Amino acid sequence: MIRFLPDTWRDAIWRPLSMASPDAGVYVEIMAPDFRFAFILVLALAWLLLARGKQRLPGAIVLLLFTAMAFIPWLVTTGNGRYFIPFLLIAGPLCIGLLQLIPVTPSFRLAVAAAMVLWQSFLIYDVSPWGSWGHVPWTDGPAFAVDIPPEVAAQRATYVTLSSISYSLIAPKFNPESRWINISTLQGIVDKSPDSLRAQALIASPGLLRAIFPTAPDGHERGYIEPELAQAIDDLLARQALSIEDRAQCRLMHSQGLSSMVSVRINDAQFDKPVVHGFWLCPLARHASASVVAAAPLPARTEQVFARLESLCPRIFRPGEVASNRIPSGAYRAYPGSDFKLYVFENGQVWYKYIRALNPVLVGTADAVLEPGFTMDCNNIRGRSGLPWERGI
Repeated sequence: MIRFLPDTWRDAIWRPLSMASPDAGVYVEIMAPDFRFAFILVLALAWLLLARGKQRLPGAIVLLLFTAMAFIPWLVTTGNGRYFIPFLLIAGPLCIGLLQLIPVTPSFRLAVAAAMVLWQSFLIYDVSPWGSWGHVPWTDGPAFAVDIPPEVAAQRATYVTLSSISYSLIAPKFNPESRWINISTLQGIVDKSPDSLRAQALIASPGLLRAIFPTAPDGHERGYIEPELAQAIDDLLARQALSIEDRAQCRLMHSQGLSSMVSVRINDAQFDKPVVHGFWLCPLARHASASVVAAAPLPARTEQVFARLESLCPRIFRPGEVASNRIPSGAYRAYPGSDFKLYVFENGQVWYKYIRALNPVLVGTADAVLEPGFTMDCNNIRGRSGLPWERGI
């Protein structure tokens, strides 16, 4: 996952100051501007100019050097704030420790300390993180309510989930001996990596096998699963040599938790008919659907375009990470390790979309991409490249 990794040395060096920017996706997913490291740099510079040489190396300076060194492995590995929490906790006391080293009056120190606390508190108030992280407010009742039939909850089974969000909060509501596997990022039976082999062994083991997946964002109106949705699910299952065994046996389990999650994003009043939000539960067969097997494969040219761009920009389009998915007007590959999607359309156009960019970016035509001299600037990505205040949307 390269979501928070700096793309250049410049980005890495500026990270302590970039963290003060009121932008999302800098070191955590949400907007969480943190001026404390900017304060630390200013206070350290003041100590160098005003107090260095007048005393032995103070403990606060040792802690500062230790924190500075910690940035190196952090930015090399993830750059993700959740793995930097010990030093985020150190930052506040370090500000006060450095302030104590500066030869000024106690009243001036108190005023500066109060100003730092008030400024950071104002940022938390102005860019409030509360409620911006979770999908559903957790108040009264179950953590994520879903109406599971008693006979389903009592049966031991292997459940296959397909969405990038695993909805693991519902797992304790099922039989505790059940097993769960998410195949959203697995390439399929052709993949012989350890993770894929473990997944294949779980799928092949005897016992009930079921798929569980959420309804579409606009909900469900009918009493049966739509053929189009069932076909799309079979397309996803086929790479694991699976399919829905009997579409008539698919059951819809209403979920108040999912309804609450969707209502945050979509106003249900816009729909003329009442809809249900929940999870589909479908029995699985350990073979691919005949309709998927008989479907024409993606054009070889489309796969060549994907392969070419993966060779040109392996950091953002990681080779071998994902398989191609068919869409009505072409095909796409979604790269979870970099938050990118790459599209090749039937009209020959090639686009990519970064998760934090508002619009997709045209790469060119398939013919142009496959030309020997074609290049792509992999370090100029809308929504990602540059310092936070330089990134386009």
